Amino acid sequence: MRRKTFKRTLVSAAVLLASTHASAALYQVVEKAPPISGYESAFGVAIQPGDATDGSATLSQGCFDSSATNCTSSDFAFAGETRSVAINAGQAVDGISYREEVPWGIDNAFRYIQDQDDFEDYCNSELLYATCESWAQVRWDVWNDEKSGSTTPNAIAFVNSTLADTTNTYNTVINSLDSSGNAVGIKLAAGSVTYASGSNGGYIRDDVTGLYGSSSYSDPSGAQVRAWKTDGTFISGSIATNYTNGSYGTYYSTKPALWSADGSSVVSLSWPSGKQEEDDRLAQGSIRDFYVDTTNGEIYAVGYSTFDDDNNYMNAAVFSVPYSALGDTTSWIDPAKWNTVPVSNATSEVSGDYIYSNSKLTGMNKNLVAIGEAKRDGNHPANGAAANRMFVVSNVSSSPTATYFSGGIFFSGAGGKAEAINNYNEIVGQVDAENVRESDGKVRRKRAFIYPYSGTGTDSTRRARFSNQAWWLDNLTNGGTYSSANNAYRIIDASGINDAGVISATALKCDGGYDSTAYDATCGGGDQDEEIVAVELLPIAGATASDISERGESDDNSVSRSGGSLGLGSLIALGLFGFRRKK
Repeated sequence: MRRKTFKRTLVSAAVLLASTHASAALYQVVEKAPPISGYESAFGVAIQPGDATDGSATLSQGCFDSSATNCTSSDFAFAGETRSVAINAGQAVDGISYREEVPWGIDNAFRYIQDQDDFEDYCNSELLYATCESWAQVRWDVWNDEKSGSTTPNAIAFVNSTLADTTNTYNTVINSLDSSGNAVGIKLAAGSVTYASGSNGGYIRDDVTGLYGSSSYSDPSGAQVRAWKTDGTFISGSIATNYTNGSYGTYYSTKPALWSADGSSVVSLSWPSGKQEEDDRLAQGSIRDFYVDTTNGEIYAVGYSTFDDDNNYMNAAVFSVPYSALGDTTSWIDPAKWNTVPVSNATSEVSGDYIYSNSKLTGMNKNLVAIGEAKRDGNHPANGAAANRMFVVSNVSSSPTATYFSGGIFFSGAGGKAEAINNYNEIVGQVDAENVRESDGKVRRKRAFIYPYSGTGTDSTRRARFSNQAWWLDNLTNGGTYSSANNAYRIIDASGINDAGVISATALKCDGGYDSTAYDATCGGGDQDEEIVAVELLPIAGATASDISERGESDDNSVSRSGGSLGLGSLIALGLFGFRRKK
């Protein structure tokens, strides 16, 4: 009798503890509706840079500080995009990427984009899914429409309630926002596709320009221009030049580029490989982010370039040039003054083996900390997947070396996207949320993450708010005042984070709320369709690590939800299971 009484008492105490625990979550989810209708999917793609303030001073704890006065959903500009087709494999469907200089960031021979079988061949060789036929079909349909001359845009971008292209004649994507909320991105004239002459020729886009606010950046030669980042003084990106690729016809190769924000000056950088073409592979490069270090008189930039003169593989790169040293502000315009170095441990060949199809750095901050990805070659999968491995470079100014994310949610073989880093070293992106085999299997489910990296510039108090570990963002939206409203969303991608801690993201939405708070809960008993929506994640003032209430799970396919900790719900469940075994 005492055992039964004890059991009931402990269970009651656990339930009471669960009901009275002050779980406030860390973020409120705010949906951002596009200013148009008729789309299938909406995505959050960028957030305006900026700090939280109390009206007079910057707050180191960002919008988590209860003194913050600029932390509503309208205080930082938000950029989003729509697609006319549904999301697939956790990604927007572009046909071929509107952002990447070459298809999928890999195909610098332009071989995989000429017919549907090419798409499937790429999937079979580089992604390894058992579902490559359907994966290829949805993408081919979009690309086939575009190359057939359809002038109906698939990608429409917006900042708050304003369209980036009011003519509705371009596929438009936004890569970042500047400190004033102006968009930086790429415009591609819908249906403007050219046949690349040659016995093995195919199709390629031919009207691609950089976007900055209401201005377009194009090259005088008519080649392609892509814009990625700006600090108001410079804009980074890439500039393409036409090149005849043997029997494959006239395509293009791209050079990493930096130009003045007014467009008056530009520099494009040659490739360390020294070869524009090798084995039908055209040299490529891009500057995705940069920082002007006036203290040490240097511009540091990150992205990728072509290093291997035997194969023209594209690898993560750090670019640098003197600037403002002894008053010199003109060296940057001279390509000969620039230095380009690869990122160690992220090159395509490792000890003579071709391990990675490509790699790139995707962002950096003022601490000279950079983030990136290395795509595993299809012949060298790990843990059943040929995925993108995410990594961090602790200091781009000194022997840049990739250290791959590991532990907790970053299980062995996990793939993902490292998309943004702020000046507090808080990294956001997308990561595989289950450890199933993709090789001859299905695509893994995806979830957005935040990773408070410990390095130069990290704020220990901010990092402690996340218990010093990486999390799925789903686990930081559960509990407290906004729990019910937040339960209508599961965050599948995070694209940007500013110093105030505000995040741009994309979510699955179940209208009316999911059937439970589990991260993989059903919607309407499994019969209700989910939507793909753009969302902003606003830090909740005063929230701390004690407010984190992990979501449970309803299947056996998940990976660890955090860095190894168990939430209150998990402890209660384990306790109940243990009591039942004592009968």
